[in-house]
Amino acid sequence: MSSKKPLFIAVSAWAVIAIISFWAAIYMGWGEAESAHAPTSVWMYVRRALLCACALLLPLLAGGKTAKHYGWKISLKWLGISILLGIAMGYRNPGGFDPLQLSAILLACMHAFATELFFRAYLITTLSEIFKNFWPPVLISSLLYGLFYMTVWNAWNRPDIQKIIFVGLFTVIGLIHGYCYKKSRSFLVPWILHFFSVIKYTNLF
Repeated sequence: MSSKKPLFIAVSAWAVIAIISFWAAIYMGWGEAESAHAPTSVWMYVRRALLCACALLLPLLAGGKTAKHYGWKISLKWLGISILLGIAMGYRNPGGFDPLQLSAILLACMHAFATELFFRAYLITTLSEIFKNFWPPVLISSLLYGLFYMTVWNAWNRPDIQKIIFVGLFTVIGLIHGYCYKKSRSFLVPWILHFFSVIKYTNLF
């Protein structure tokens, strides 16, 4: 079996999900309700189900490292880092999920889980089997993460310069999450970090 097979499958999965997401969110217009975090948005659940399914099932087909290698334990040190860094990153976030609504908190948890499972746990773990140095898996997964945001309604429906800024911004966010994942070797770290960074803290005041 070629050592590049898991890489080919991972990048192909990203491309297929990106195409489906653009068609559903932008072309069909289903992304508007998703961007508003409406609990009734079916596409919100479908998109994240696709990310989770790929992250959990594709390693079995590719012969790569499975989900048990993603890291399911967290130290007290990294728990503190992920919570504090998440709050710091999300404190001035104009969007996000309303912390005063239980449904929004659950949606934030689901959103963060699916996103980090695919872009950090699955992609970085797969890329790390090909690229043995620290940064290439983090950089590649982060760029794919930034580009993926062009399938999000409120990112796509902006002037071109703002689209570029969005891709750059989320690539940088991906770098932070990916760095924390590689250093901690725990999927729980970027998941918790992501969850706390998408809470709309201004609603608490």
